[in-house]
Amino acid sequence: MFKRLFHTLRPLRQRVLSPLEEYNRLVSLRKLRDDPYQRNIIGSLGDLHAGLSNYEPPRVPDLKPQGGGFFSRLFGGGNGASDKHWAPEDYDEVPKGIYLYGDVGCGKTMLMDLFYSTIPPHLTKKRLHFHQFMQGLHKRRHELILQHGSPDMDTIPQLSWEIAQSANVLCFDEFQVTDVADAMLLRRVVETILAPDHGVVLFATSNRAPEELYINGIQRQSFIPCIKLIERRTEVIFLDSPTDYRKVPKPISSVYWSPPQGQLFTSPESKKQEQEHIESWYNFFSQGHQAESDIELTIWGRKLRVPKCSPPNVAQFTFHELCGSPLAAGDYLALAQSFNAFVVTDIPYLSIERRDLIRRFITFLDAVYDNHGRLCVTSAAPFEDLFVEPEEMANDFQLKDLQREKDIVNVEEDDLVKTHGFSAKIAQNAQMFQLDEERFAFARALSRLSQMSTQDWVDKDIRK
Repeated sequence: MFKRLFHTLRPLRQRVLSPLEEYNRLVSLRKLRDDPYQRNIIGSLGDLHAGLSNYEPPRVPDLKPQGGGFFSRLFGGGNGASDKHWAPEDYDEVPKGIYLYGDVGCGKTMLMDLFYSTIPPHLTKKRLHFHQFMQGLHKRRHELILQHGSPDMDTIPQLSWEIAQSANVLCFDEFQVTDVADAMLLRRVVETILAPDHGVVLFATSNRAPEELYINGIQRQSFIPCIKLIERRTEVIFLDSPTDYRKVPKPISSVYWSPPQGQLFTSPESKKQEQEHIESWYNFFSQGHQAESDIELTIWGRKLRVPKCSPPNVAQFTFHELCGSPLAAGDYLALAQSFNAFVVTDIPYLSIERRDLIRRFITFLDAVYDNHGRLCVTSAAPFEDLFVEPEEMANDFQLKDLQREKDIVNVEEDDLVKTHGFSAKIAQNAQMFQLDEERFAFARALSRLSQMSTQDWVDKDIRK
């Protein structure tokens, strides 16, 4: 009787648009292009949406952090929460999530964001770039170990409990695994949060099918159970849209400045034009807020100096200040989450001898892009001409006048061109990297730079 009474008195849940209704609405407003391949996916989004509308997630009991054997548990031993055996029928009350994969630019992130906006309001939700999620896991684990003074404590139950408390539906963008420590930590966390007693529903996008995650990685055999679980607990969908939305023409803004052809970056004319460009865009991004100097951010107990900024609107760095010191992904994520826009000045020519600088710049760009930040730069040349051979450089901002033609490299069969649809010039520049993951990250960064230069991107009103 009391159960019936409870259901009778429970307030009616607010109805939100279904994914299909939201897609149709955005198409009618011409904010989205009607894509039949994406429409095929909407049905699966609608099925999950319907399942979530009636989903009552379990209450995860409070946990006390457990001690002992963290590293043995991390690499496969121990008997933590993720080691409990669950029968297939135990999962019946938890809706299956979605794992959406496909090539760069086909609309995966848009579909995930569309779905995210329609998640029923009685459920908690969190949407994160996967790299951001892993940084948060490592940071929180570090805090727990310091807090309890036990380097061997098993942090997985506490981490998993906190995730389940904050998000009944967890959305990952750009799911990829490249590091052995990430792979083993992720395996136990995923096994725990997807279990029926935690009941988290996963929606992930990736460029790779699940079976290709962490391919050829160290100790990959230990990660395979995580892959199998993802395949069982999500509907795996391949988005094979032939449209590359990166290449849909959009108006180009003037956020990127480099000297006109034949004019040296260091010439008085260039310096005057560069300064006008910097001041104009800084004033636009700052929206009249006064600039401050040498502001410090605290990241993992360390201080990161921002030379010039108007928080939270804009921060300004030289390329050397931003990439010349050993900053890590966590530093760039903190910056991207703290400011809406960035002005980066004096980007030099870059060659294979400066791969560390390029890697840091790529990590910075990924963080800014994933947080929908805006970017203004000044550079020695347009981005497509900025990456050169070491022998071509006279100095950081000037090339030698070489009287010989460059070797033409055939890149038509390159995987970046053939499989992922990047331009031949991007694929050729990416050959400075040997690892496939690094080559792909470089190519993706150049592609994102193009998107971030459009008027559509610059006009976004981002408030952090």
